[in-house]
Amino acid sequence: MLEMTDGYRSAIVGDVRRMYIKAMLEIVDPDIVFQPASGSTQAAWSKPDQLHDKEMSAGPHYATLEVNRWLLDGSFSLISDQPALLSGQVGYVGDSLSGANGTFTEPQTAELRFAHVDVLQALSVYFSDDPIDGVPRDFKVEVLSSGQAFYTKEFTDSSAVSVSLDGFTVQIPDAIRVTVTKWSLPSRRMRVMEIIPGLYEAWTDDVLASVDIQQRGNFACLATPYGVCTLRMDNLDRRFEPRNKSGVFQSIEDRQGIPIAIGVELVDGSVEYKRVGVFFQHDGGWTTGDNDISMQWELVDIIGLLAERDFIVPDTPLPTTLAGWLALLAGQLGVNFADKWHVDPAYADAPVTAASKDAVADKRCGDILRFACMASGTWPRADAQTGNLTAEPFWDQGNKLDLDNMNRYPTMKANDQIASLIFNLSDGTTEVISGNETNSGKVLTVSNPFLHTREQALTAARQILSQYGGIKLETTGRGDPTSEIGDVDTVWLDESQATTGRRMEQGFSFSNGVLRDCKSVLLQADGSYLFAESALITQSGRWKAPAGVSRLRVVVGQAGQGGMRGQDGYLERGERPHMNAETGVVSQKGSYTAGYGADGEPGIGGKIWYGTIDINPEQEFDVHIGQGGAPSQTYGTPGEMGEETTFGPYSSANGKVYPLGYTDIANGDSYGRTGVQKPRDGTSDGAAGGKGGEPGIGEWDKASLIIPGSGEKIYYSWWRVVKDPGPGHMANKGADGFVLVFWDKPET
Repeated sequence: MLEMTDGYRSAIVGDVRRMYIKAMLEIVDPDIVFQPASGSTQAAWSKPDQLHDKEMSAGPHYATLEVNRWLLDGSFSLISDQPALLSGQVGYVGDSLSGANGTFTEPQTAELRFAHVDVLQALSVYFSDDPIDGVPRDFKVEVLSSGQAFYTKEFTDSSAVSVSLDGFTVQIPDAIRVTVTKWSLPSRRMRVMEIIPGLYEAWTDDVLASVDIQQRGNFACLATPYGVCTLRMDNLDRRFEPRNKSGVFQSIEDRQGIPIAIGVELVDGSVEYKRVGVFFQHDGGWTTGDNDISMQWELVDIIGLLAERDFIVPDTPLPTTLAGWLALLAGQLGVNFADKWHVDPAYADAPVTAASKDAVADKRCGDILRFACMASGTWPRADAQTGNLTAEPFWDQGNKLDLDNMNRYPTMKANDQIASLIFNLSDGTTEVISGNETNSGKVLTVSNPFLHTREQALTAARQILSQYGGIKLETTGRGDPTSEIGDVDTVWLDESQATTGRRMEQGFSFSNGVLRDCKSVLLQADGSYLFAESALITQSGRWKAPAGVSRLRVVVGQAGQGGMRGQDGYLERGERPHMNAETGVVSQKGSYTAGYGADGEPGIGGKIWYGTIDINPEQEFDVHIGQGGAPSQTYGTPGEMGEETTFGPYSSANGKVYPLGYTDIANGDSYGRTGVQKPRDGTSDGAAGGKGGEPGIGEWDKASLIIPGSGEKIYYSWWRVVKDPGPGHMANKGADGFVLVFWDKPET
């Protein structure tokens, strides 16, 4: 689950929401190798390496000897002649100052050099966007090959912060040079923030007709599914005309990446984006239609690039750790992918060894990836924010799904069963491990070159069996871009019940400015732990471990907090009506205000502690189940906190509160949720706040009075209460705590 602000959380589940899409189109040769930049003159504190880091905005103000760039008002930082000590974006900075009219005595140049680019058909140059720096007035941009300019574009009296050029073709380019003869301000150095050898621009819904993203994961590492993205855009200007040899179409290559983000408008009118993946061009995955006025791209994530790619056995020794294998696999995509991988730090050094190079020869990169993850107890995915190839263990948190954000009630299907697993180990032996259903007709054979012993096979079997049995929940909803494959989501089915499942498939469908009909599949398997038995304890007393058990996995939940009483409804008399005392005619009605009282604050779920403990044979434990907190009697006063729960020396006091509830994928239940309408004991759920009282009803009425003696009739108004405001409703108490114990059956 991606991090989000409170404002984003409110907006994404709001009754009305405005969604946005953004794709950063990058058509830059994926094999490009940047070389040291150069120029005519260069300040000591210039950072030429920043010319190709795709950071276009200038960084903080540094005090220099340029006019008005040394102010003693605290807005300028002192500069250093060591670029490494400067923070932020500095870019390429020349060492000569412009004259009184902005002209340089000698032309100033900045040259970005590179290699391994076959063709260049577009480029962009970004200058400083800080007004204090100025921009070039007269300059030219050249594309060079072996020192000779094959394309030149000159600009006169320009005021642009950036320029983007296309409509040219240069074969085997090796440099882009910017030459400035006049600056917009006197006594200024030339500043260039970024030079991009290719196309790099943001596409939004004014260009994108539709975006459809499908993501999948296989937690058992038995297959290598990957994410795909279908991106359809308008092509009215024929920029991507395959028949136009001068267009940018020739620059499209395999492995060029497109980050895609989905945003939601917040209350203040700003838009908060969440990146949902980086997707790459592959194998000519494009089509045109409608006489080329539209273009459709079929993209894949980084695992899709690897899935069918032949693994090239390196000349150097094979890696011996999980991190080493991921680095090797990412590097097979090219030098610019060498650092596009990540391994959970706790698993980076997990041993993953092959008996020989022959054991991994003639295999696909996707197979090597899943084999390495299976052997290390992790699973592979493409990270949504970075696009990196990632190997991680399971996590136990995700988003809350309720019926308000689903188009229909989730459907449930039986998950596959498996009779047995057959492991062909590297030494030629075979290990057979029972599955979760002996009557199943499905038997899997695993030939993983990284599995050498029975213990390693059992570790792999534990993870594989965690994906069989149980059910699958299929949901269709409005979509939440913070959800990731691997999340354990809590599905609120009604006022008190919830179930959980690990997100194994999801889609984002964006069309005509709307994100909707987003389907997902949650896996609620019944075999998260090999040979697992369990007990849910909801009463205080003593609990004795079964014979032959030496290790327990224990979850201890504090009782939930009671809810706050709702606020009383209200009825307040306002101004009297304006009435003619002689005629009784009302020229302005009287006023009053009435309304529902505010709902009480919800009680929070109890703290949850969990861990794996070693025990003595048939060890006994004293169990105290915490009692749920009482609801408050007064609006504004929180309900009581629930009591702590203990299991021998282990206490919920050492746990933590999970804002969306603790999800236990082993049994598909959720515990410690906040604000449950009807908490059930044994769940640690906090109670929802009481509803506010109903509004009162009042009215202004008029009556007449005859004055005794004179017989004169006068009219007057008066206020009366038709219905008193209702009192705030009481909330429920918090749910009692629980202890959940798992253990492995002795092997037979």
